[in-house]
Amino acid sequence: MAKKYYAVRVGHNPGIYVTWSDCEVQVKGFPGAQYKSFPTEAEAKAYMGSIDLPKSAGIKPTRTGTKKTSASASKGMSVGEYLKTQTNNISQIVELDPCEIRAFIDGSFDKRKGVVGSGGVILLGAEEVEFSLSSKEPNHVAYWNVSGELLAALHVVDYALDHGYTSCSLYYDYMGIEMWATGRWKTNNPLTTNYAKRMKEASKKLRIDFHKVKAHSGIAYNDRADALAKKGTLLK
Repeated sequence: MAKKYYAVRVGHNPGIYVTWSDCEVQVKGFPGAQYKSFPTEAEAKAYMGSIDLPKSAGIKPTRTGTKKTSASASKGMSVGEYLKTQTNNISQIVELDPCEIRAFIDGSFDKRKGVVGSGGVILLGAEEVEFSLSSKEPNHVAYWNVSGELLAALHVVDYALDHGYTSCSLYYDYMGIEMWATGRWKTNNPLTTNYAKRMKEASKKLRIDFHKVKAHSGIAYNDRADALAKKGTLLK
């Protein structure tokens, strides 16, 4: 049987794989997955396109401009996972993040007023764009701060699409942001169903990377996102 190369451009861990079983793991259950098989590695690399990282990342470029170590390639490691093996410093990870937009997001809920708050900091190179949003919609209030978390993620994705960007990274402390978007958690209410649907549609036009960070651990941007989410509950 002729050897094939499976290129996963959008999936759990983008990369080039040499068996269908390895490829299937990366695309199964991933909304908007993009992948193809090729008879040669060169064609697979051409399909993958390029992921531009600074030279300081320690990743050598291939002919196509995709930058990765041989170890990361053999394991099918995503860029985000590779960066995490190089440093435990979140500021360094953010600095090396190849996405055009990087955003720290959070959600909040004021039980007394019944107001959902969303907030975050969008990083555009040296520019920082803060946002605070609020909602009293019954479907949002019913799920408290979880609604705020998901609404913040959707705000960043909409911002990226509205401004013509093709990639964004979400830094968050609530796993549902990633799990519902990627289909690894089942949706079982109107909030999560709508969120998963919108993220799936967005992923057809936008590369979305997910980064879990520890809550209340002294990460400055995460703390700012938390404060901005709480500010959102004061807007109504």
